Amino acid sequence: MKETVAVLDFETTGLSPDMGDRATEIAIVLVRDGVFVDRFQSLMNSGRCIPPDVVQLTGITNAMIAKAPPAEKVMMEAARFVGKVPLVAHNASFDSKFWCAELGRLAIPAML
Repeated sequence: MKETVAVLDFETTGLSPDMGDRATEIAIVLVRDGVFVDRFQSLMNSGRCIPPDVVQLTGITNAMIAKAPPAEKVMMEAARFVGKVPLVAHNASFDSKFWCAELGRLAIPAML
């Protein structure tokens, strides 16, 4: 039986959705038995400005975000892409907070 996992990574405006920070980019790679099988990536506009230190760190600018699709649309697509596949992340405590917060804004249960 082949196991598939979704590897998740966010770029954000800061460190904590509890402090009002929002996602600016999401990337998800589906991996089945160690092989990349699909991917999803998008910038997203959450209506939140990116602080200069975060722009320097990520390279994502406010101008880039202004042209990006709304966070709600991107997160709906991301949730459909992941489905019920288990999530893993390099920085799981950070990424899972943003996954849950962004999906929570849409009243979509976050499968972790």
